Amino acid sequence: MSEIKCILFDIGGVLVDWHMSWITSEVSKRFKIKESLINEGFTNYLHELDSGYIDENTFWRKIADYIGSESLRNNTESLWSTYFSKNAKPNHSIINIAKDLQTNSYTMGIISNIEKITHKIVNDWNVLEPFEHYFMSYQIGFSKPNPKIYEHVLERLPFKPNEVFFIDDKQSNVDAARKFGLKSVLFEDDVLLKKSLDEYGIKV
Repeated sequence: MSEIKCILFDIGGVLVDWHMSWITSEVSKRFKIKESLINEGFTNYLHELDSGYIDENTFWRKIADYIGSESLRNNTESLWSTYFSKNAKPNHSIINIAKDLQTNSYTMGIISNIEKITHKIVNDWNVLEPFEHYFMSYQIGFSKPNPKIYEHVLERLPFKPNEVFFIDDKQSNVDAARKFGLKSVLFEDDVLLKKSLDEYGIKV
């Protein structure tokens, strides 16, 4: 019998089909900025947005100042809302797996690097219905793979680390979780996820 009692999912790239390059590409085209410069800005400031230290307007303003774009600095539209809503979509095959796991009495949770606006959108899409524990980076003040987010999660879950199974689409986040004793796998697609769940004795 599996020792796993709790299963934690990432949102972007797992429960929702989403890649950060989609928004950097859109912003690059719209404001006529090299995407490589926008990527540098994301590297510098995304963790501040994800951790809730700055809001979206401040995030774009910092990037605009970094690359010297007056048009981006003067923008007042929520680019995150516009391009996430346009490009992202619920990954229904994975959401259905999560619902099946919930039906099979596993405790379900989320650990996600996410901003307030994206959280609202995915909530409106009913992506989060199968889950009862929510660890959103902008609410916690830390983002993956910062060890403090895993400490926060384990302090608040009534389970031992080896009773928790974590699914994420970034290897760095998976590796960080494993250091805390969580059973963790890199998400690639629904077929491989089902195989991993089966290997750990998790009933879908």
